[in-house]
Amino acid sequence: MMLDGIRVLDLSRVIAGPYCATLMADLGADVIKVERPGRGDDLRAWRGSGMSATFAAINRGKRGIAVDLQQPEGGKLVLELARRADVVVENFLPGVADKLGLGYPAVSAVNPAAVYVSVTGFGQDGPHARRAGYNTIAQGMSGIMALTGMPGHPPTKVGGSVSDLAAAFLAFGVANAALAHRLRTGRGQHLDVSLLASTLALLPDPVAHYFDSGQRPTRVGNRNPYLSPAEAFRTKDGWVQVVIMNPEQFARFSRALGEPSLADEPKFATNDTRVANHDAFKARGERALSRDDRRLGRAVRGRAGGRRSHLRVRRGLRGRTGAAPGAGEVGRAAGLRDRAHARLPGPGVGDARTHPAPGSGARRAHRRGARRARPAEERDRAPRRHRRRRAAVRASARCRPRPRRASRGRAQPQAVAGLGPRRPRRAPKGRAQPQAVAGLGPRRPAARP
Repeated sequence: MMLDGIRVLDLSRVIAGPYCATLMADLGADVIKVERPGRGDDLRAWRGSGMSATFAAINRGKRGIAVDLQQPEGGKLVLELARRADVVVENFLPGVADKLGLGYPAVSAVNPAAVYVSVTGFGQDGPHARRAGYNTIAQGMSGIMALTGMPGHPPTKVGGSVSDLAAAFLAFGVANAALAHRLRTGRGQHLDVSLLASTLALLPDPVAHYFDSGQRPTRVGNRNPYLSPAEAFRTKDGWVQVVIMNPEQFARFSRALGEPSLADEPKFATNDTRVANHDAFKARGERALSRDDRRLGRAVRGRAGGRRSHLRVRRGLRGRTGAAPGAGEVGRAAGLRDRAHARLPGPGVGDARTHPAPGSGARRAHRRGARRARPAEERDRAPRRHRRRRAAVRASARCRPRPRRASRGRAQPQAVAGLGPRRPRRAPKGRAQPQAVAGLGPRRPAARP
């Protein structure tokens, strides 16, 4: 584990700070979470009493302790934990940790090598520093909500706690960078991470286009305003997301749609012309895709839908050189649990499993069980000609008599007519075989006194 031996003291609550410490626990760090006696983290009460599913997901892999930081003894106890820690994560409002005697100056005085991570809504200073920061507030102030939603609709929140997680990922990255810096200098650092700045960091391309063109970006729904096609298309049984990045991909995509002339038409030949004629191109694409189902997305990923449609689409999309166009089904987040391509990050997520050693029968059984556990529509099936050949080989093997093979290390015993082969008696380990008396079978050895 990359962070094995690193100690983390987690003084934060809710999502942003705790998830930063959780990511470190996933990599092997020893994380101790400090909570208030009686109430604990506010996340414990989200649709649960004491141990909600959300709290368990955000705080997996940690050890916990309840300490009243308002009491002098509690502050001294936590300061002693900070003295032994490599990383301290807190998300108090600016100034609160100093009042409790747990601010960076106090921790640095007893532990100069400590990496101290402060996660707040708006930073350690500035006009909004003393304001509480939450996911939806940071989304609204950063501008990401103004870019999300359909044209003409009001600003829309991005699904999930993206601002909290953006701050958690940023804090996780800079904390590990500070640990690398400490290896060279022996000194820790105070890291200032805010939800607002972290969410704004999710928008480098719209901001760059704004400063380059002077045009304020607007909501354009599911499409990319600077790339086409790069949006969701309606098919016969749902939606499929398609992204084309170069002319070779667009040529294969046009052949897969059954309209190869799209790549040669002047108003659709290049990305700039497709962006300029977006409405006309969208109508052509959806008219072609509405005749088929979402097998287009599975074919691009190399999965088989219906055989005839799968071969037609795969031959149209895949070439000898270059990558296939990006395509994927638009599904629900809850459905990822049953999909083979979904993998949760980090070794601390889900059940711990021990994989058998290579070459063992247990490993083969493990593979068979893993294959059967996958949904039937997600299993990669061999081409039909290979399945027929395997079935014929198995049938011929069942009909062919198997010769009896001699045991290794000794000669085959002689057979008695009508009785089959005789099996030689094995002598018990450690003593000789007793002689047999005619008609009575082998003699039993005398019992020991």
